[in-house]
Amino acid sequence: DGKRVVTAGGEDSTARVWDASSGEQLLVLKGHTGWVNSAAFSPDGKRVVTASLDNTVRVWDVPGAISRPAEQGEKAEQGEQAEQGEQAEQGEQA
Repeated sequence: DGKRVVTAGGEDSTARVWDASSGEQLLVLKGHTGWVNSAAFSPDGKRVVTASLDNTVRVWDVPGAISRPAEQGEKAEQGEQAEQGEQAEQGEQA
């Protein structure tokens, strides 16, 4: 939609969603255990897909940020850590 940008990479194994106009960080997508080397929005802008050097691909609903690993479905609410350390935090600063 041109209003948000998703970035991948960094030592913290996350992807991040940013407001394209203000540069404000909107979400941190946590759940991978290796470097995230690719991230993209779905055509409708409702999901982000990430791929990592941990050999997994994850699908995140945005803005609800629900990660759906292939092995198991686990919900992670904005700003609330899920049971196995998987989370999407709103507005976390690097």
